Amino acid sequence: MTSAPWIINALGQDRVRQADVESGRRRLSQVLGLGSRKEISNKRLRFVSNALVLRVVDLLDADDRAALSIAASEAFQVARVLPLPGKPIAAAEALLRLACIGILGDRGADIRRLLGERFPDLPTKSDDWSTRVWATILDVWLRLFRKDGWGDLDSVQKGVADIRAAQSDLEPVFLQRTEQRGDVRPAWQLVSDYHLARTAEILGEYTSLGSSEGRFDIQQQLDAQFDRALAAASAGQLIEREMLVRLLAPAAGALASNTIWMVARAVNSRVSDFVKSLADRERSNPILEMLPSQRLTLREHGLLGSGHRSVVVVLPTSSGKTFIAEFRILQALNQFDRERGWVAYLAPTRSLVNQVCRRLQRDFGAIGIAVEKVSPALEVDGHEASMLAESDTDQQFRVLVATPEKLDLMLRGGWEARIGRPLTLVVVDEAHGIA
Repeated sequence: MTSAPWIINALGQDRVRQADVESGRRRLSQVLGLGSRKEISNKRLRFVSNALVLRVVDLLDADDRAALSIAASEAFQVARVLPLPGKPIAAAEALLRLACIGILGDRGADIRRLLGERFPDLPTKSDDWSTRVWATILDVWLRLFRKDGWGDLDSVQKGVADIRAAQSDLEPVFLQRTEQRGDVRPAWQLVSDYHLARTAEILGEYTSLGSSEGRFDIQQQLDAQFDRALAAASAGQLIEREMLVRLLAPAAGALASNTIWMVARAVNSRVSDFVKSLADRERSNPILEMLPSQRLTLREHGLLGSGHRSVVVVLPTSSGKTFIAEFRILQALNQFDRERGWVAYLAPTRSLVNQVCRRLQRDFGAIGIAVEKVSPALEVDGHEASMLAESDTDQQFRVLVATPEKLDLMLRGGWEARIGRPLTLVVVDEAHGIA
């Protein structure tokens, strides 16, 4: 747990620690199928969870992103094991709060998995206009957090469009009834909800295309809508809605910041084309956002900058190292484009050479970058010699996948001079295994 602010001091460190242990025990029991034995009641755990969420809210206006991320991650870990309310709208509200906390704590993969398992069936066709609008907004926002392919993103746009289409028929009757009761709160709630719907539409379009209505200032567009939603909730004294909007605003900013489009900003056209190909609708599994490790490496540590000469990336298996390398390859090719420079990608075994080559050909083929491989054999055969010495610029390889031993053989044999183009970057996969 992080250092204790006033909320943690009020709760007591022991109580917070017990809740953390209990949440870990419940998650482990669920994974192992060991039943639902509880050392702490749901009521006590929810009390601590609410306090941890309050700590997150308290940090929203502070200029300390690291503290906010840690606090949100800790709150998410406790809140995720609590049972959801029985009614669909209440369950969706709880899930949306949980998703906001999770994304602020950089737990996007956990959120998507959780929403895949527990997505509520909401009354988006209700005859009551207020219920229909709010159910639709909850549905589209949960889909933005889940992002299960193009189906979810298309449903966001469709959901908002459905609200607009039905508004002229259902809204007047609803507002007339509220006016007869002399209650202005439902009207303010609708105003707030409409701005949340528009915000979801903007974010969904940006996630899909990298822009919204041709504009790239996504954060400014989101802030404008959230400010209006917050003002309406405040005017209507809708305390719970106001709290949710306050959580949703920074979470939406994080969702936008996590998209793959942010990485392509102000880099070069080759990277931009690559990002567009990754998010193409023709792909069965489009890549629309990056893992935390990838964002940290590419954006915050500046791996795409040209000033780095030697970089070591240490990450667990299946955490996106090859994806990171692809961006650095594109940057290197762009730097030496006039010279037709090439990149060597080294993999330790024949099977890994084949695997990497297939992936690079798939990912780079869409943007016209030729990827070839050479066998691990300690000689350059006739076919390889012809490919390496190709003079036709349209046929020349730009990325060569090989084992370290084969590249060493080629360099010692003078093949860099015979290729006639500069070797601009060497990517070494599983570098720790090279003596």
